Amino acid sequence: MPARSDAWEAQLPADTAKELYRLTKPPTEEERQAGRPYLRDFDRDVLPYLSLHGIVAPSHATWFRFKHRMRMDEAAETIISVEASKRIAQGITAAKIDPQLAADMMTSLSVDEAAKPDGERNEKVMQIFASAAAMFKSAEQRDRELALKAAAQQTKDEQLKLAREKFEAAERRENAARNALGDTKLTDAAKIAKMKEIFG
Repeated sequence: MPARSDAWEAQLPADTAKELYRLTKPPTEEERQAGRPYLRDFDRDVLPYLSLHGIVAPSHATWFRFKHRMRMDEAAETIISVEASKRIAQGITAAKIDPQLAADMMTSLSVDEAAKPDGERNEKVMQIFASAAAMFKSAEQRDRELALKAAAQQTKDEQLKLAREKFEAAERRENAARNALGDTKLTDAAKIAKMKEIFG
């Protein structure tokens, strides 16, 4: 949210205020090795850094109020991002989008978030996208397993149906042969002809 007009950071470009706040956080090992400033102590770190960059320094109390406001803004942005992430996931589910496609989308969003610079990257949002990707991946695997089971069951049913039909056909041929052999009206030659007809 925009800073109050009487706030110290309101006189600064928005990017500068965000960068100053980012520098109040502990640097990563890579950043520390690269020499990234860490505005930890007001007198020892903050004042020299602001002077070096031509920024009019606030009072000690104003600096802490600035950090508090930035922290609140960051928390609000996180809440908004989390809510947006939830709605994306809910929308995908409601729209019945293919779980594999949804998993790929969430993985891509997580990677995009992870690739942002430290000051812009939101770890919570990144984790939410990663968790959503895992959830959709699990759903995709479950759907695939169900489809395989259904296909296996269908194959089994078809095999049973075919076996039953073969058995019933064999039973019909056997009954027909028995009846032909027991028919006293037929000659032996006629019975042989009948057997050939029955058994192909």
